[in-house]
Amino acid sequence: MAKSVTAPSPWLRPAIHAGTGLGGLWLAVLPHPWALVCAGLGILVGWVLFPLTGFDARLRRPGERWLGGLRTYPLAVFGLVALLPPAEAAAAWGVLAFGDAAAALIGSRVPAPPLLGHPKATLPGTAAHVLAGWAAAFLLGGAVGAIGRAAGIVDPGPTPTLLATGLAALAAVLVDLLLRLPDDNLPCAAVAGGVLAAVRGLLP
Repeated sequence: MAKSVTAPSPWLRPAIHAGTGLGGLWLAVLPHPWALVCAGLGILVGWVLFPLTGFDARLRRPGERWLGGLRTYPLAVFGLVALLPPAEAAAAWGVLAFGDAAAALIGSRVPAPPLLGHPKATLPGTAAHVLAGWAAAFLLGGAVGAIGRAAGIVDPGPTPTLLATGLAALAAVLVDLLLRLPDDNLPCAAVAGGVLAAVRGLLP
C-alpha cells in the first residue's frame, strides 16, 4: 500500500504566520525574562514539535530547505523580543507576520508578472506586504504601548509612530526585493527592527 503524504495547505501557513503575530500583544504585560521564555518556546515548537508531529509537512513549501521559514521565523521573533523594547518588538513582529502573509495570499491569487525580475515577488503581493505590514506594525506597536502603560507591569518603551512603522514595513520589503534570498524572515525582521530603533523619537 502506498504511503499517504499530506499535501501542503496553501492558506494554513499564511494564517499561522499572521496569527502568531498577535502574540506580540503579550509583550505589553510579560516581563522581559518571561517574554524571552515564550519566544524560546516558539523556537521549540518550530524546531522540535512540528517535525515530530509531522505538522510541518502541511506547512512546508515544495522544495523548501530544512532551515527554511518554519524555523527562521521563531528565531527572528526571539531576536526582536531580546533586542527591542516591547512596543517596537511588537511593531517589527507585525511587519514580519502580517506583511509576509498578505504577500503570500495576494501574490498567489492575483495574476501579475514578476516585480524587478524577482522570482517570487509581484506588484500586488509587494503592495499587500507593505500595507498589511505597516497597518499591523502601527496597530500592534500602539496597542502594546497603550496596554503596557495602563497595566504598569512592564515599560513598553516608546510607541512607534505611523511614519516610523511605514518606513519599517517599506524597508523590510526592499530588503526582500534586493537580496532575493530563499528565506527572508531574518533579514526582514532585522531591518524592520533596525529602522524602528534608528528613528526612535525622531519622527512624528
